[in-house]
Amino acid sequence: MKTKLLFVLLLLLAIGFGSGTASASGKPTVILDPGHGGIYSGTAGYSGNRTGYYEKHANMEVSNRLKTELEKRGFLVRMTRTTDVQFSRISSSQDLVERMKVANGMIASGNNDNTIFMSVHHNATGSPTFGGYETYYFNNNFASSAYPPSVLQRHYSPESGRLATATHRSVINSGVKEGRGIVANSLYVNRVANVPAVLLEVGYMSNPTEEAMIKQAWFQQKVAENVAKGVDDFFNVYVVNDVNGKALRQYASKTDALNYAKTVAGSYVAHKKTGVVEGATKPEPIERPLVYGIYHSGVKIANNLYGTEQEAVNEAKKWKNTRVVHTTTGAVLWSNYLPQKYVVLDGSDKEVAKYYREDDALAHGGRLPQASVIDSSTLENDIVWSNFKRKNFIVRSKDKGEMIELYNREEAREYARNWPNSELFDVWAQKVIFTNPDTAKYSYTPQNIQGKSRIETAIEVSKLLYPSGFASSKAQKTVVLATSGQYADALSAGPLAAHYGNAPILLSSAKTLTPAVEQELKRLKANRVVIVGGTVALSASVESKLKSMGMSVERLSGQTRYETNEQINAKLPAASGMFVTSGNNYPDALTAASVAVVKKWPIVLVRDGMALPNRLSTGYGKDIVIIGGTAAVPAAMETAVKREVGADGVRRLAGTTRYDTGTATIDHFSKEFISNRLIVSTGTNYPDALVSSAISARYNAPLFLVPDNSMPATLTTTLSKHSKEKLINRTYYVGGAVNPGIKTTINAMQK
Repeated sequence: MKTKLLFVLLLLLAIGFGSGTASASGKPTVILDPGHGGIYSGTAGYSGNRTGYYEKHANMEVSNRLKTELEKRGFLVRMTRTTDVQFSRISSSQDLVERMKVANGMIASGNNDNTIFMSVHHNATGSPTFGGYETYYFNNNFASSAYPPSVLQRHYSPESGRLATATHRSVINSGVKEGRGIVANSLYVNRVANVPAVLLEVGYMSNPTEEAMIKQAWFQQKVAENVAKGVDDFFNVYVVNDVNGKALRQYASKTDALNYAKTVAGSYVAHKKTGVVEGATKPEPIERPLVYGIYHSGVKIANNLYGTEQEAVNEAKKWKNTRVVHTTTGAVLWSNYLPQKYVVLDGSDKEVAKYYREDDALAHGGRLPQASVIDSSTLENDIVWSNFKRKNFIVRSKDKGEMIELYNREEAREYARNWPNSELFDVWAQKVIFTNPDTAKYSYTPQNIQGKSRIETAIEVSKLLYPSGFASSKAQKTVVLATSGQYADALSAGPLAAHYGNAPILLSSAKTLTPAVEQELKRLKANRVVIVGGTVALSASVESKLKSMGMSVERLSGQTRYETNEQINAKLPAASGMFVTSGNNYPDALTAASVAVVKKWPIVLVRDGMALPNRLSTGYGKDIVIIGGTAAVPAAMETAVKREVGADGVRRLAGTTRYDTGTATIDHFSKEFISNRLIVSTGTNYPDALVSSAISARYNAPLFLVPDNSMPATLTTTLSKHSKEKLINRTYYVGGAVNPGIKTTINAMQK
């Protein structure tokens, strides 16, 4: 008993005993807990058993909005869950236990004073008329041996009360109806949190009127904005610290804090949120930039950035499946699960260095006068690159001649298997060592896919894909429908359409269903339509018309194109990577779509100044490819992604123009396009290219955007190389806007 008491006293002394104040150390952090999730759906409220909308859905929606608002105010936000999952299948009470282990584990070492915990919930009661907003916190008066609080919560209880007051007053002052008010008690999540903590009951879902309001975006946003304001108020205090950095007192007034500091020798005043020191100068340690990051293959490691490589490696060794990455260059410096399979050889094939990542090995090899890089994980130590060795295996078409030269025999043989009437020539042996048994002769046909309008062009694409309509055996007879008036909502719809059995993307006028689209739905024998965008994009009457035709209709929409994008991506299965493009313009996203449908990756839309989307901040172990320059996807967004998930998994593909960006993307993913088809559309307008991704999904074909006049050199080079290597036998010119001269140039490349 004495030992335990001593430990408690030492712990309390370490964090600042007695005052309940907090010193300003570390970045202000909010650990946000979206309440119930997964199999524990929380209350069904008034209508959940009928509608399928439960408390867990409302919790997540409010939490996501609150995260955005807090980040706007400069807070670092960690979420216990970002998807609909539970933490234990044993019981709901065990789920609480595991959830709080996760929450407390997110507190950065030494930053308890500048971290708070908030759990978002929605209430229910037996009375359908009772309602209102409530805030709960742990009060030391409720401490008991039967339900003991954590030692740290005993210390932080006064701060929990202050946090409850600040956030609750902010929400109620905004006009939100109040329920029981601020409630001091001993709820589990509050009493075991190791930082100031509150539980928010946003409203009563058992009240039908309040339940309807809870589902509304405007109400969720109002609550989120005012809770965030209350958090700001909570942190807007001045802390008086002694010479050792221990908190003595805190004040709402800077003047009062400075006056008290004058009475304590060596003390200084720091603003809790910003850390700005007032009055006497706080001794500042020499800090190195935190550019060495520790990353796990599948989860986020809290407090993962370090000033030196050795510090990062020492910490990483405590975990399995970790690597140390330079946050700027992306170089992998150490790992206990990745192999150093990329080997740099000098001109005499002597090993010079080993690397975890191909890019790092290529960078080293490129600095040597004679060097090669091999992949030591392959049976024949395949050559990845060399600046002096020749490629001795030539794949050639018997009809068109040489297609491609490769270093490695088996890679070349596999390549030749893809192309009819081709053969593999071994330069060393001076003989053909493989002949493709498919002897079909090469021929080329350009094909125009166009209608009198953008709507009819989309229909022509649908007819190309399904000339006889959907087969009766087709599992998903789905069509994706977007507005013909603007591109915003449908920018990322390509992967969604591919996921739904390569659904055609059709376009309709906004107010009424275009008759030609109605006829195409009937011709296809479709039974389901997924609308992308809200009722401004495609009205309620369009939706009603579809339902009257016997269609099952689902609408994916949000208040902005970015929220619609989130809705679309939530429908997609887990993927090995994702594309990031600007939501403010269309070319980069349309280029990404033709690759995304082949790779089965989602497209994440971003804009300057927005918070890091959840899908990016949780993209551990995935490839994240940014399409477009820094004017499209800001450098700050790229830096944030790299620090969050590891710079080795993040790549930017960009050029000086939309056409250069397109060719950079297609060149990088060239191996994905094992297809003898091309798709070409105008790069100066969006509708034709928007509906072309379904052709890419069908034929593994890239989409080339072209200008209205002459083609730039980079586009000509990539098109020419692609045409030579892939034996293009058909080019689909989608829409009537492709310049006839450009068609002539592209067709000539295939001869």
